[in-house]
Amino acid sequence: MWITELSSITINHLKRGVSRTVSERLNWPPSLPQFLSLCLDFDTTEAYNRMIDRKEVLDDVEYFTRQAVGYQCKRVLDDAKARSLFNKVFKDKLELKRKGKLPIRGQKLLAAESVVTEVDKQITNRTGAKTAIEKRMERIAANRKNLINKE
Repeated sequence: MWITELSSITINHLKRGVSRTVSERLNWPPSLPQFLSLCLDFDTTEAYNRMIDRKEVLDDVEYFTRQAVGYQCKRVLDDAKARSLFNKVFKDKLELKRKGKLPIRGQKLLAAESVVTEVDKQITNRTGAKTAIEKRMERIAANRKNLINKE
């Protein structure tokens, strides 16, 4: 169980969890939920300061938080409001990560032609003369394929 849970967090988080266990003088070994909390619960001030100083992000939570509010925090809001907004969004993104709903950074999207709708299936399965709209759709699809192949 520990291996499964810990495989989803970075080495920096593990170091943080061990460091916090020692510095807070907690009983060793902590329970799995307690250790995960020590690893993942951030003092968002550190993450905020890294953003302001343009330093590298530590994990996906911090990355997606910066994507969501970076511009507002750096350019629009005063410091107190920016920190408050950053904290709120950071906690929301952290909760998404815990639930396994945070997107994977750098994941490629599906190609347009890989998506088949119900209408596409009906057109494919239909027999008989094609309507003017179907003929036009075929020309558009053929043009789209030609453009994609040229890239």
